Order: sequence, then C-alpha cells, then structure tokens
Amino acid sequence: MFKINNIRNSILILCAFLSACSAIAKVENEAVVDLPGVEHRYSAVQHTKHQPLGDVLFLLAFSGGGTRAAALSYGVLEELKDTQYQNSGNGTRLLDEVDRISSVSGGSFTSAYYGLFGDQIFDDFKDVFLYKNIQGELSDLVLTFSNFIGSMFSTESRTEKVIDYYDEHIFRGKTFADLKRSGPFILINATDLNSSSQFVFVQNQFDFLCSDLSQFKVARAVAASSAVPILFPPVILKKHEECNFQKPGWLSRAEIKADEEDDLRLQESIDSLNFYLDKNNPPYVTLVDGGITDNLGLRTVMRNISLSGGAHKYYNKVNQYSSIKQVVMIVVDASTRSENDIGNNQSLPPIGDIVSSVTSIQLHLYNTETSVLLKEKLKEWVQTISTEENPISSYYININATAIEDEQHRNNFNAVPTSFSLEKEQADMLIDTAKSLLRQNPEYKRLLSDLNRNNL
Repeated sequence: MFKINNIRNSILILCAFLSACSAIAKVENEAVVDLPGVEHRYSAVQHTKHQPLGDVLFLLAFSGGGTRAAALSYGVLEELKDTQYQNSGNGTRLLDEVDRISSVSGGSFTSAYYGLFGDQIFDDFKDVFLYKNIQGELSDLVLTFSNFIGSMFSTESRTEKVIDYYDEHIFRGKTFADLKRSGPFILINATDLNSSSQFVFVQNQFDFLCSDLSQFKVARAVAASSAVPILFPPVILKKHEECNFQKPGWLSRAEIKADEEDDLRLQESIDSLNFYLDKNNPPYVTLVDGGITDNLGLRTVMRNISLSGGAHKYYNKVNQYSSIKQVVMIVVDASTRSENDIGNNQSLPPIGDIVSSVTSIQLHLYNTETSVLLKEKLKEWVQTISTEENPISSYYININATAIEDEQHRNNFNAVPTSFSLEKEQADMLIDTAKSLLRQNPEYKRLLSDLNRNNL
C-alpha cells in the first residue's frame, strides 16, 4: 500500500509539474499614483525613528531549512527572552534589544510571526506551526485526486493555495502595515529570477514597482521567501509605472562610488535595482526561495550598508536617534550535512544522492563564504565608526550544527529533514539545541559579560 500510494503521489506530482505552465499568476501588488509618505513607509529609517536603537545595535539572521530552521530560530528567540542583563540596576530582556531580523525561507515563518504578534509567539507558535504537519495539509490541498482534477480546469497555481493556507492559518490576514513598530524591523528575503538577485520586502524595493508594501499580505511575502523552485510556482509581482518613479539620489551616488572604487559587489546590487527602471525589461517580478541568493539572510545587511554609502554614512543615519556602543549579529544557520553511501562501494551512486550531495556542497561553501565575509565586514564597519570618545565593540555569534559536541546529538540534528513537517520530539530537540548552543557560545558569553559590566 505504501509503495502504491507513493507511486500515485509521484504521478500526481509529475502531472502537476507539467500542468503548471498553464497557470496564470495572481498579482497582488497594486499600482499607486503616489508612493507612501514618510510616516507610512515600511523602512528601516522610519522604524528607527519610532524605535531608537539605544546602546546596542542587535541583528538576527534566520536561515532557510523548512521547519528545522523555524524551530532553531524560535529557540534563539526563546533563549533571548529568558536572558536578562543589568541595565542601570534594572533587569532587561536581551530579546528587547533586538532591532533587526533578516530571514530566508523557513526562518521567515518565525521572523514574520514574531514581527506581527510579538511575545504571543511563545504562547502559540509551536501549535500554529512547529508541531503542525504543514506539509501534509498542503499536500491534501494540492495533491488529492479531487483537487488535482479540479486544478486541470483552473488557471490558479499551487502557490496560491499555499498562500491562502498561510494567510488563514498562520498569519491571519495581516499585511506589512500590521508589523509592530514596537518590535524589531523584519526583513523577508526572496530571489527575483528576472533581475537575478535578492529581493527584499521593504518599501525602498517596492518603490521601484510603484507599489505600497503596507497593503501587501505578509503570507504572500513568506510564501515567496520559501517558494522552492519546481515544487512551488513563483510568486509574481507587477512593475507598474503610474507613479513615475525616478532613480533616487542614493542609487546615483552608489553608482559613482562603485565606479570609483571598482566595487563589483556594489555594482551588482546597483544593476539589480536599475533592472526595474529599464522599461525594455519584463514588466513582472518572478520571486522564488530566498535561499538561492543567500540562505543565511546576511547579504541583505551588507547590501543595505553598501548602497547607503558605507558604514559611516549608514551609522550617521541611525545615530541621529541612538548612541551605539555594541553591534551584535547572531546568525542561526539550520543547514545540515547530507548522509548517503557515496564512496562506500564501487557502485555508481543514485541520481538522488548525487543531486543531494551537489546541493549540500554548494550550500555549505556559499554559507561559509557569506559568514566569513560578514564577520570580516562587521569588524571593518565597527572600526570605521568607532572613536576614542565612543569605542564600539562587535560580536559575531554563529549558531550551527558544527558546534554540537556530542556525536549522536549531531547525527540526530543532521537527520532532521528539510520539510514543513516535523515530529513534536524533533521540534523540541531543535528548540533545546538552539538554546543550548547560544548559551554555550563564547562570543555570546562575552556579550553578556560586557553588557553587565558596562551597565553597572
């Protein structure tokens, strides 16, 4: 029975893939004649005006990796909630210091939920998402025989059914206007196949589409961030022209800087934005999983600082409202090492094992390069903005499976699949692992020690 059901599902999946070409995308970013005014923009600068950074610039990055990533990210939030330091004689939760969360794919479920509902996440997120068989429920929506037959006579894509599910059962119809100003600024990352670059759900990006992000559903953004290619059709946005948007001054200045310094990374970021200004380019934005361009959610940070003109100019923007003494970056990397029998015998490996290994190798190499680059950049930025009167310290804290000392525990971690369905015991193990890894991290211990000493 198991084999028959698998064969039937495989046939239905294959047929669904083949029929996806006839689906018509639903476009939900409406055109506006006037872009949102200053007070109504979903941007980091506006968020900082309402929520000053204080003495600590605290950033979190949540990686992709399905429910595994969501659970690890949740565990870090829970540990930060349970950790206090003495601030002028008063106990302050470390979680309340978090200013920005950049997320990708599975990590975006946790970041978006926390951004919308705050501490309520600790009451119901496990039941709403982590303990739930999301993958099974989505399969029932898309791959049951009756739904499959119905889809043959519909132009709606499978992704739209997924978005409807996320909207109803997880994010409760909320838009970006509902993201709390009292919490951290949430950066949800996807990949645009047209511009071949990262796409970030912030108003500055939506300006290029002549759209108002505040009216956009959070569920649709998270679906774009986690739309694994082939498995889920892309999320489509429309590039409108009604607002007559012109190239902003900060982009023109970035072009000059990239040319003068021969900065290829900055030039790529510039090119990805100029792409939307060229009327000869396709009028649609085609969004898929953010992990394709950055599975750690870190390059958004580098991109923003680079486009702003560098660390000093970015610091001057936010320092109007704050006096930063510490810069903290916690990276939650949920990637695992794939296990197979390649090389154990003379038999040629199956295609599935080859594809899994190739993907794993590419992901880990890219993750490593991104992490090392950000760590080096963080030190460079802090040196740039530090002065004798206001020395600034940096803390780079990387949470990943390599720090798990117990071999059996590490093997159990690596055995957790990249899916949207985990056993309750697996989810709890991941949450506890994240909390333990954070508590034991030497850089985290140094941060707590410095915070308590500096705030006596």
